Amino acid sequence: ISPIDPANQKKLIDEACARTTLITHDSDAPGTDRVCFVGVDNDRAGRMCAELVKEALPDGGDLLILVGRLEQDNARLRRQGLIDELLGRDPDPARYDKPGAVVEGGGFKILDTRTDQFDAARAKQNAEDAIATDPDLDCMVGLFQYNTPACLEAVRASGKLGAIKLVAFAEHDQTLQGIVDGNVYGTVVQNPYDYGYESVRILAGLARGDRSVLPEGGVLDVPARQIRRADVDAFWADH
Repeated sequence: ISPIDPANQKKLIDEACARTTLITHDSDAPGTDRVCFVGVDNDRAGRMCAELVKEALPDGGDLLILVGRLEQDNARLRRQGLIDELLGRDPDPARYDKPGAVVEGGGFKILDTRTDQFDAARAKQNAEDAIATDPDLDCMVGLFQYNTPACLEAVRASGKLGAIKLVAFAEHDQTLQGIVDGNVYGTVVQNPYDYGYESVRILAGLARGDRSVLPEGGVLDVPARQIRRADVDAFWADH
């Protein structure tokens, strides 16, 4: 499973764990009785997004973060990793900068984090509102797959292609084409195929009684990758 609200789903997850073998992938539920997690280190993935932002804005600037929701583990860690890397902070699992307040450091000003609850129309509206209300906006970072395509539409409609840098997460075709066209600086991609493959490999092994399939520490890290313009053709050919 990929829990969307692990804090409030803990009781349900633990009840399921008492009856069956349960693993998480893509988004974790730490603190539950799940057997293991398969997926990317989302703090590190957020820091990889920040590295792209630094390349796109070498002199710093004002940016906005857009994401579906922050209740789930992957979104929270991804966002926090992005912020911490931009501000030059060391990792701290307990740190959480609440949305709604400006965060500054390292030459960057993070104006806000706007959520859309998986509503594509709202995601686009969030981007449009930001462009209209923040004339000094330099960059938007979309942390869910559909966020950057929504930002791209809003930036194109505003006539600010190139003026507002876009950094993405995941491999949406519109995002990849935007990178080719020079309208999106880059993206950080996961490997969902391996999430599925490794999850079934572990579950099949456990069903056969082979506990050696379990990853050390209960986490199987499937590394993320940065995709820039020079990488798109090879990435597309491989997928």
